Amino acid sequence: MTAVSVVVPTRDQASRLEATLHAFTRQDAPPGGWEIVVVNDGSSDTTADVLRAAARHLPLRAVHTSGEGRAAARNTGVRTAEGEVVVFCDGDRAPVPGYVRAHAHAHVDGGRRVVVGDVKELYLSGFEERLAEIKELLTVDGEALRRRSRTPMFVKKVCDVYDTSGRTVSPVRWLSFLSGNVSLRRDLYDRVGGFDESFSGWGLEHLELGYRLVAHGSAFLHCAAARNDHFAHGRPVGFYRASLESSAARFERKHPEVPARLLLALTLDGMSLTEFEKAVTEFAEPASVHEDEPARQER
Repeated sequence: MTAVSVVVPTRDQASRLEATLHAFTRQDAPPGGWEIVVVNDGSSDTTADVLRAAARHLPLRAVHTSGEGRAAARNTGVRTAEGEVVVFCDGDRAPVPGYVRAHAHAHVDGGRRVVVGDVKELYLSGFEERLAEIKELLTVDGEALRRRSRTPMFVKKVCDVYDTSGRTVSPVRWLSFLSGNVSLRRDLYDRVGGFDESFSGWGLEHLELGYRLVAHGSAFLHCAAARNDHFAHGRPVGFYRASLESSAARFERKHPEVPARLLLALTLDGMSLTEFEKAVTEFAEPASVHEDEPARQER
């Protein structure tokens, strides 16, 4: 069995996906081998061409879906994957050299563990026009490129739960389950039921899965060596608020002990992590679920 499967969902981001896959050519394989499963979720651009070209240089398999959303795309990727450890890396994030090995090493002793990688944000103007230059930098001087990046404010906020060793026992550690760079063992993913596909748009489907993982008793570990850099890109005006309002309402319907107003205050309106934890203190540790009881997926 393959040791590690990297699941990469993508939709209509061909240039950023090309740079991401190019960065994966700089990886050294972990013991037991690895693969990349790219889920092309209804792209109408040149993504299919990018995948065909990348497959000549990477242990890559492409899966094509019809625009069902990020949660469904990731679940499809895991069903296709053969690895004992599943790493999620979005299709617009460049992994540093050693990224796959770092995730694999963090799971070497097994167990119910979620490994949260280090997330940075990289702002590059004229990305499509500069794609060749960016790929060249990733090849010959990736560190110079990475020095331009910074830690996003929300990532800094939710990862404040980790100590200097990368460990945490915080009851709200689920807030750091950032699906653009996170890993867990396949059997743990299957036991909790994967992503809830009723979260069809951009939003909080990753935090909802993190919430269930905490309910299942999962330990969380932050791994600085498992870093990727997000190629930042714009969104339409009002996109984040509208998407998060819809997603937070669905989260509350599923988990009434976590009010949507608090999720929105945390993600949009400047509430601190300490304030959030205090506000949900009486429900901070999600009710445990039975080990053989998969999470219900609402459709």
